[in-house]
Amino acid sequence: MFAYSWIVRQEIVPSTLDVGSVHISYDLVVDLDLEDPIGRQMMSGEWKLSGALMWLLSILEPGDTVLDLGAHFGTFAIPAAMLGARVIAVEGSSSNADVLQSACQRNRLSNIEVIEAVIDSHVGDVEFADLGPYGTISTPQINPDHGYRTRPCVATTVDDLSGGPFTWAKIDIEGKEQAALAGAPRSLRDLRGMVIESNGYMLRNHGTTPQQMVNALTAAGMTLYEVGSLYLRHLPRPFVQPETIVDFAAVKGRPLIPHGWRLSPARSRKEVLDALLTEAQHPIAEHRDHAERSIAELSPRVARQLQRIKARV
Repeated sequence: MFAYSWIVRQEIVPSTLDVGSVHISYDLVVDLDLEDPIGRQMMSGEWKLSGALMWLLSILEPGDTVLDLGAHFGTFAIPAAMLGARVIAVEGSSSNADVLQSACQRNRLSNIEVIEAVIDSHVGDVEFADLGPYGTISTPQINPDHGYRTRPCVATTVDDLSGGPFTWAKIDIEGKEQAALAGAPRSLRDLRGMVIESNGYMLRNHGTTPQQMVNALTAAGMTLYEVGSLYLRHLPRPFVQPETIVDFAAVKGRPLIPHGWRLSPARSRKEVLDALLTEAQHPIAEHRDHAERSIAELSPRVARQLQRIKARV
């Protein structure tokens, strides 16, 4: 008789982070068997937190309750907990959730609750494509007919999660952000604000747009800002998202501006249109698709002008 054991090849990634005047050290965990692209960047030292996540970490206070939708390996959840926040980390991939649990144990953190769940606008049966850091509910483009493996599961809503009320939130769930907001009317009333990824290509795959997501947050009483490295920037009016992926900060009342950060005016109309033309020439097809759709949503006159300029480039 043979006894078999499942060997998980985990790599420990020692990490340090300066958040304002606070220096923290912690370990992240990567499962080598998952061949995760972000995991490889973490091990090579190429991975770093986005400006939006650094902004949110900079304004957290000990005792805040933070909802992390799309927690992945805990690159945000672990430092947030190290800073004293209580973190509800939600992850749709069982493999990613296992890695995050290992990181919590490695860092002896008792203030993170890991919930393996897929988030949608309502409770119901869905097909989930486990794509590492890019896992998502299946779409007309992401399904078994196009070579993607999916598994059936029951999705839940933000308002049905345990652990609330939440002070802050981070939402990065590959195009289902708008659906998460639709299933969170109670939670949105309690939140002071959030950082949220707007992936124009994936939002449209899920039947919505960046404009609709911005409208939903505005209707919840929040003001939105684009977030970059050490700045928050007002949104252009009328709103256009020229880049395929943009991080927003959405807050009630005046935004908190950490030391060393600045609040910048919105990009000019010319800057937005120039950025949109640049995106239309992007080497990745999904980015070009986003730009084409964004151009089509402009006024007919501006859309025709951009199409003529693009044709000459």
